[in-house]
Amino acid sequence: MATEQFAGPVNYLVFTFDEHADLGPGLNVLINKADQGLVDILDIELIGRDEAGTAVKRSFNDLDDITSIDTSAFDGAESGILDSDDLAGIASELQAGQIALAVVYEDRSLADAAGAWSAVGGVELFSGGVDIAELDRTLNEGNQS
Repeated sequence: MATEQFAGPVNYLVFTFDEHADLGPGLNVLINKADQGLVDILDIELIGRDEAGTAVKRSFNDLDDITSIDTSAFDGAESGILDSDDLAGIASELQAGQIALAVVYEDRSLADAAGAWSAVGGVELFSGGVDIAELDRTLNEGNQS
């Protein structure tokens, strides 16, 4: 997680799946990235809809019959960063028979470099994300010169 010297950008991603899809391979990659210290998982939620279309948090144990990984690694990983409005917004995009996986994470891939720079007196001045659409537009405009 963030330190006094460095906090990586916090991002999120949401994927939708058929409710019988094997999420195991992707969850394994996520676990490996966390074990390597490249990401810190701040929240992870499995979301479905009930018959009325209302957002329902699903348990990772629901995946036990369709994946070969031990889903107990995700017990208690839901932190509540995603609130009921977030979950409702995600659920509103789901079709019948779909679930969503939402991950909020801190990108720690440059933490070691930031630590090294801090050790020699460096102080983080700015950090943030780049809007992908703006980046694409800028790159495309640059190629038209």
